[in-house]
Amino acid sequence: MITLGKFVAVFVVSIFSSTAFAADSGTRSQLVAASAEESEGARRQFEKLIDTYSEGLANKNVDGILELYSSDPVFMPEYAPPAVGREAVRKAYEWVFATLKLNGHFIVHEAEVIGDRAWVRTNSTGRFTIIATGVEADVANSEFFLFKRENGGWKIHRYIFTASAPLPRIK
Repeated sequence: MITLGKFVAVFVVSIFSSTAFAADSGTRSQLVAASAEESEGARRQFEKLIDTYSEGLANKNVDGILELYSSDPVFMPEYAPPAVGREAVRKAYEWVFATLKLNGHFIVHEAEVIGDRAWVRTNSTGRFTIIATGVEADVANSEFFLFKRENGGWKIHRYIFTASAPLPRIK
């Protein structure tokens, strides 16, 4: 059985991947798309969206984060059930921000545009603080974003992440 402390630690690590200070391991990022122009334009859009998402996490901006999501989003944090739909995604982020302080950065490694959908693979590292205890820890994650073109722009349609480093010890 997972204790509340372990669940919070694992969930924090999972969520925190979103806000991590990433160190590129020397891998060159790739973007695959129909044309070079579309590739460069899409890459800039995805990097900007993910940077805005990271800022929203650091600033605990639920409304700002929800603006980045599609009309029918799914958020799938590690060690937690998926949040399906806008209201469930809102509640998931409200819980995260009531529980954790996040700070970090993402690096885009590769992406592919396929019509009105695109996927982006990232990694992140950073720090989180458990608000109730003040305990801080480093975290690193790997993420997968599925974007959907909606109302003329890219929106996060599905988001999943997993820890890419051992879980921090929380006492």
